[in-house]
Amino acid sequence: MVVPVFNACEDVVKCVESLLANTPPGVPILVLDDASTDARVPAALEKFSIDKRFKFGRKLTNSGFVDTVNLAFAWCAPRDVVVVNSDVVVPPAWLERLRAAAYYRSTVATVTPFTNHGTIVSVPYRNRPTNELVGGSTVEEVDALVRQSSLRLYPILPTAVGHCIYFKRTALDAVGYFDAAFSPGYGEEVDFSQRAILAGFSNVLADDLFVYHKGASSFGSQGRDFKRRIQTEHHKLIYKRYPWYVAWVRRVEADAQGTLAWAIERAQLALLGCRIAVDATCLSKAYTGTQIGTLELIRALATNPGLKAHMSVIIRDGVPRDALLGVDQLVDEIVLLSDLQDAKEARFDLVHRPFQVRSVKELVFLKKIARRLIISQLDFIAFSNPSYAAHPQNWEQYRRLTRLALDIADGVVLNSQDVAKDAVQQGTYVDDQRFRVVSPGVDHLLDSGPAAATEEVSDRLPQPPFILMLGTDFRHKNRLYALALVQVLVRKHGWNGKLVFAGPHAAWGGSADDEASLLARNPDLKNYLSTLGVVSQAEKRWLLENASLVLYPSTYEGFGLVPFEAAAAGTPPLATRAASLGEVLGDDVISLDSFNPEQGADVVWSLISDPDLAARQLSAVQARMSTFTWAAAATKTWDFYEQILSQPPRVWAGSMGQPLDRELREMLLFGGKSVSAWRRRLAWASYVGLVEGIGSLYREIRQYIHWLIHPGR
Repeated sequence: MVVPVFNACEDVVKCVESLLANTPPGVPILVLDDASTDARVPAALEKFSIDKRFKFGRKLTNSGFVDTVNLAFAWCAPRDVVVVNSDVVVPPAWLERLRAAAYYRSTVATVTPFTNHGTIVSVPYRNRPTNELVGGSTVEEVDALVRQSSLRLYPILPTAVGHCIYFKRTALDAVGYFDAAFSPGYGEEVDFSQRAILAGFSNVLADDLFVYHKGASSFGSQGRDFKRRIQTEHHKLIYKRYPWYVAWVRRVEADAQGTLAWAIERAQLALLGCRIAVDATCLSKAYTGTQIGTLELIRALATNPGLKAHMSVIIRDGVPRDALLGVDQLVDEIVLLSDLQDAKEARFDLVHRPFQVRSVKELVFLKKIARRLIISQLDFIAFSNPSYAAHPQNWEQYRRLTRLALDIADGVVLNSQDVAKDAVQQGTYVDDQRFRVVSPGVDHLLDSGPAAATEEVSDRLPQPPFILMLGTDFRHKNRLYALALVQVLVRKHGWNGKLVFAGPHAAWGGSADDEASLLARNPDLKNYLSTLGVVSQAEKRWLLENASLVLYPSTYEGFGLVPFEAAAAGTPPLATRAASLGEVLGDDVISLDSFNPEQGADVVWSLISDPDLAARQLSAVQARMSTFTWAAAATKTWDFYEQILSQPPRVWAGSMGQPLDRELREMLLFGGKSVSAWRRRLAWASYVGLVEGIGSLYREIRQYIHWLIHPGR
């Protein structure tokens, strides 16, 4: 251990005290005084002489930092040497961690730790040295956080940084000591580092160690002009000898993907906390499962004691605060979409979109504002069914977009194990480190509010008895089967109730035409059918509470919320075991085991005619509700956030190694605009004048060149 000293008595004392307190026994600590003019220095150091590890030497004349350190290198041979500036304070177990980094590989020449004042190794503010410790913390507290969060990546640096450097003797023997051309100081560690690199060594960061550095005290007694002249001369010498060095450092300073950026980010997250945002741009005045699921996830995350992050919620402009149902009072910040449109860099460490991406423009935007992006893939229903798109071309585009989004996303949340299987079967592979199955909670259904009063809706809602089907009239909801089942129920069991369809009409892929055709062939069936369309939340609750049975014969679900909505209202549900429904509802629940209307009608009749059987069915579904709580979903989601934050940000490299197709490539390039829009813009430019056209074309070409250099960014 070597501490070169010139004046700065108070700093020297603090430095030596921390070294003696935190350096292992048996390691000598050599303090070399470069002929200090402050008489207090030797007197202050005298008190440390009782410690046998402490060695003090004083030069008769001042010859500068380079000469002092070279003397130490020679005197300490054949040992490794750690050179510590006299204004540094070290934490416990600091030397052990430096040495571990030094011997991580045989090719390491130098090791530098994190510090508050150290150019490219400054934390928590990257490339921004400061004299202060964040939040008024102690050195030990900051170091403990950095150590706990570190992944021990030991990133390679373009140079050692001079506040604290571990020099391995193998490198000293191979490339020599500091070059006297850099006397009295400044740039000597850069020169040594470059010579070491040329000899096949490397300089690394101990990313699990933080030391305090007061900084800005070099050449203090000689004045600013002397310091500026020395820095300029030595900078020119560095550039002449190593013309790659300055550009290398600039690349490292700006790099967002390398191991140094990753290590710094880990330290920043530990010291400043992480910035999490949930994309709630699905919110509007209407509430479907997507909106309710998004709000309940935000509520559960915000009230989870394990979540230690600054939490924001992103909403579209014009959405009233009351549409947030109180979650705005639980989070740290509500951010309008318009406030993020002009973002030049990532504002959040992680953004979670708890529903699927609908356009390339949205995907580009999310990647722009987030260091890491998590997308929830609720199901692959629209992905697998071409009738749910306006045109085959739209369907193909949606499929490409889904693959692209899952490939670009740093993390993917899936609703159920069945959705995970579906993802693989559909060819949208997501590797094990990037996906997590997190089922939504259903416990919010137990407090979904009072039903509408009967007198308020008597002219709209049917009188019992009735069987209820909830949901949009997509084909997979299987309304046709329900109609056929009711025919059998009436004919075979003499049932005299109604089948109620409640839910919106699908723009594409709905079964309305098929239903009309079936009713035209069976006109008597109309007497047993009530089609309500969209219902309010209060009406929905009334229907759930007053139905004899909630029928859910769906063929394809990513989770299946409706059976739990029925159970929460005290009504027994009957569903299939298709897709995720068997997994979610469990083995103790009576299910529709086929799509044979005869068999289905028998199961329905047994449930609506046998109160004991209906009670057992209701109890079985209610018991499953305790399996799916929002508290559990929040815990799993936050654990996944932490997992994704511990991994490097994802750089898109093409779906499963394949190049991106031309259309999506161009859409990504031009900020989410389609290729046709791009062509229209060029055509328009030709009409508004040559100068403006050339300027617009120049900007587009520059974007294209950027794309070629940085694909996917």
